[in-house]
Amino acid sequence: MPDRQTLEHLLNTMSLEPDGENRFIAQNTHPDGPRLYGGQVLAQTVRAAQLTVPKERQIHSQHAYFLRPGDGKIPVTLEVQPARDGGSFSSRRVVASQEGRIILVSSMSFHIPEGGDDWEPDMPNVRGPDGLKNERERNMEEDFFWPEFQIVDGLDWDVRFVEPVDWRKPRPREGLLHIWLKTTESLGDSPALHAALLSYISDCGLVDATLLPHGRSFHQGMQTASLDHAMWFHAPCRVDEWLLYEVNCERVGSARGLARGRFFSQDGDLVATCMQECMQRRLQ
Repeated sequence: MPDRQTLEHLLNTMSLEPDGENRFIAQNTHPDGPRLYGGQVLAQTVRAAQLTVPKERQIHSQHAYFLRPGDGKIPVTLEVQPARDGGSFSSRRVVASQEGRIILVSSMSFHIPEGGDDWEPDMPNVRGPDGLKNERERNMEEDFFWPEFQIVDGLDWDVRFVEPVDWRKPRPREGLLHIWLKTTESLGDSPALHAALLSYISDCGLVDATLLPHGRSFHQGMQTASLDHAMWFHAPCRVDEWLLYEVNCERVGSARGLARGRFFSQDGDLVATCMQECMQRRLQ
């Protein structure tokens, strides 16, 4: 298996090369894939913005638009535009481009943690990760392995669906997924890195959920693409420990789908919420 599929390679793509003031160059996770994985660029914009704010200010929201498909063979340039640094909040806008063509823009807000009232919904009551097959094992057994674009079945993430989907013969079902996930190896204690990698993996599952109500598949005459992505980071978490990712389709119509994702720690804490709208066109 090529080294690029390992957790070490993923972490290398999160280490940005400075290229002038508030400007960085990033490498790609899947250079042989059909297009750039959007979650990679989401995470790299987080990393770039983090490098321009004080460490005590933690990301609490991200709003991004996917403007063009990216090319996995071309490095990504990240330009950070400092918008404001207040007493407890900092705002940043990051433009991601390749060879002068903008592929994504992302706005982020950072906040110094402080106390206040606290409430959160209960964690879904679903089967735990123990005993579930991960997507790497399942796809290899079913000869459905895609070496060029391993988002959920690579060597960097352990991803386990509570309700697996047969994407070769999908059947209409509720647009709801429960996914256990974590990195395959332990990471350090940097909250900034864990937050960036949470943004990375948040781009998986959302488009999938919008295809389920009509039994559609990426592999059966559908053109799909993420359009925009919003994420709220409620509390620090570790992505090298099990997280439950609940993904729910909210709406399908006008060749678009909208899905919501919620991340829970294994202890039941809601640590992040995301929303994404996607394009989904039937080509036949």
